[in-house]
Amino acid sequence: MLRSVFVVLLLLTGGVYALQSTLYAACLYLWIAYFRPESWAWSGVFATLNLSYIAGAYLIVRVAMSGAFRLTFGSGLLLVFLAHSLLSSALGPHAAYSLSQWQVFAKTIVVSVILTSLIQSAADLRLVLMVIALSLGFEGTKQGWANLILYPGARNDNGIPFLGDNNLVAVGMLMLLPIIGALADTSTGWLKRVFQFMSFGVLYRAVSTYSRGGFLSAGVIGALWFWRSPHKFRTAAAVALATALIVPVFPQEFWDRMSTINTPIEERDNSSAGRFHFWQVAVAMANDHPFTGVGNGAYSRLYNRYDFSNGQFGTSRAVHSAWFGVLAELGYTGLLLFIIIVVTSLRSCRRVRLAAKRGEVSAALGSYAVGFETALMAFIVGGSFVSFHYIEMLWHFFALSAALERVGAAEAAANRAGAEQLQPAAEVAAPAPEFEWA
Repeated sequence: MLRSVFVVLLLLTGGVYALQSTLYAACLYLWIAYFRPESWAWSGVFATLNLSYIAGAYLIVRVAMSGAFRLTFGSGLLLVFLAHSLLSSALGPHAAYSLSQWQVFAKTIVVSVILTSLIQSAADLRLVLMVIALSLGFEGTKQGWANLILYPGARNDNGIPFLGDNNLVAVGMLMLLPIIGALADTSTGWLKRVFQFMSFGVLYRAVSTYSRGGFLSAGVIGALWFWRSPHKFRTAAAVALATALIVPVFPQEFWDRMSTINTPIEERDNSSAGRFHFWQVAVAMANDHPFTGVGNGAYSRLYNRYDFSNGQFGTSRAVHSAWFGVLAELGYTGLLLFIIIVVTSLRSCRRVRLAAKRGEVSAALGSYAVGFETALMAFIVGGSFVSFHYIEMLWHFFALSAALERVGAAEAAANRAGAEQLQPAAEVAAPAPEFEWA
């Protein structure tokens, strides 16, 4: 009952704000999508309302009426990918099913493109990041700390509605972790402490899934965070403290499982060996349909047809890799587009990060750039072992990386203009150097 009351209050508050601006309407949608109140409140009433659909439809109508939509290079890439996935679905062996899956994916891309248009400032970006972090991180933080205190070292196989099973949870939590860290870096006082508290809970929630891909992603995050941090001693101390608190609580079962990461192929367990087989099946599908693949979500439906192991690893299996999932379902063309989107997003982060280092944009934007860059690296590693390619979070992060670059360019231009006004007339006569997005 208390959960339902809490959700109603949040919905009413979010609804009032959503009536005031398009950005607030987007935040309401993001809260519903990431938090999933219909699942958290344990009430069937919220599920019947289809809150995500209502909030999404309202957001699209609001954007259309406001004329706020602006097409950028980053959002254009997302739309090209969406168009290709539509073609793949329409031409695939299970067109009806794939098109139904495409409709769900289309909503994700539309919202992502809208986000690139609505975010106009660092404050807008921070607001969206806080909504995502608090919505998805609330349950992750709670479960992480609760399991550490009550069941230290125990495996947490609970799923999260927004993400899925424990392996997807591991990657999602580790993608969220750098964003929470960036928010902590750019906060002060009690709010900074809140995000620091969340960081540890979310980290433990990810590692306690016993996901080997998640474990590798956690290592990448720690290394990259230290490398990018301007405060290396403080970052090293935080990483060391987290390691000292987490490592001792896990039993030998956990370390035995992690040790299989670098085991020779002939000695791998059924789970590891199965993944290699699933990827080979994906390549076989792509070779039969090189340009368009087999269509959105159709890998599992076609798995039995392409399975050359005679059912050794089960039937109707998932691909267990974002990269091979895109390859199988959208072909080599789709995989190329996907790689371009990933590289473009990382390039956007790098540009803003270097601009902040040169003092051309605020340190806050630099922190957000490091956060997104680290989150995308966590996906690149962890997403190689789970079917993460259609999860909303990934595409939102692609869009937010594009928005980050646009905000950074605008801020740099404004800083240059302000500096020129303070210079003597003789100095202003000389053209100012262009902002180097190198």
